[in-house]
Amino acid sequence: LRYAAKLAPRSVQTTGCGTTSAGLTCSAVREGSEYMLEAGALVLADRGVCCIDEFGSIREHDRATIHEAMEQQTLSVAKAGLVCTLNTRTTIIAATNPKGSYDVDSDLSTNVGIAAPLLSRFDMVLVLLDSPEREWDQTVSEHILKSQMCRDDDEGVDMEDGLLNTNRGMWDLEKLQAYINYAKSFEPVLGTHAARVLTTFYKSKRNRDSYSSTEAGRTTLRLLESLIRISKAHARLMASAHVNVRDAVVAISLVEMSMQMQSAVGDDSVLHKDFPMDPDKVHKHLSEKLLTDLNLEDLNHLTDEF
Repeated sequence: LRYAAKLAPRSVQTTGCGTTSAGLTCSAVREGSEYMLEAGALVLADRGVCCIDEFGSIREHDRATIHEAMEQQTLSVAKAGLVCTLNTRTTIIAATNPKGSYDVDSDLSTNVGIAAPLLSRFDMVLVLLDSPEREWDQTVSEHILKSQMCRDDDEGVDMEDGLLNTNRGMWDLEKLQAYINYAKSFEPVLGTHAARVLTTFYKSKRNRDSYSSTEAGRTTLRLLESLIRISKAHARLMASAHVNVRDAVVAISLVEMSMQMQSAVGDDSVLHKDFPMDPDKVHKHLSEKLLTDLNLEDLNHLTDEF
């Protein structure tokens, strides 16, 4: 959450502990004999990112007030005689903990104590199960130790140069910010073939989840809208003016992985995932498997388009 807030040109960080609906949306403040509206976190983060930690600690009534903000990107206000509509065009990144131990046999809503209508408004929900794994634990511990060594540089211990040499070729924060700003200038158009892939997957998902009470609440029209948004976001990341089959496949892969299901793209824990050494090879394998499962083999030759 902290890194996402640092990466975004405009961001607001808050926590769910003690947060009310007024703190998230807006409040009416008296100034002499008149009232004025004071912006909350979502309004302040307009055209930026709002990072909310301990999301599950927000009271159910207060969480319900952000439904409109997440779906319509606006907020209707009627307080103290003031009636207006505020823009909340923000990306919400929220983190929460399960209620007790995570039960893999129960649905996500039951585990985290958040109602399905609110969960369905998130494009992706990543379930991070911290199960013991020797190689991953070693990687995490090394990262924490290196981070601490970098902090010690402020106290006269110069270790940063050595760490940077091991990460040679990686972009720094400023370059990432510059590229994201450049990518956001694109307004990609959904292509015919990409639309066919997304529609076929959505219909297949609806048909499968109609027999599952635990996933039926997630497979609504919002799922298709999420797939379109993620596809366009990937097209922007690739600096493309068109959403092609490759973007659609990546979007489906992300959504399937985020839903933690046995799917065409695998069922490994996303917490223990690392960047592949040959991403093009991995993408080609995922594309072929996914398009075959959807009976769209005729589109396989289009997955390498940019």
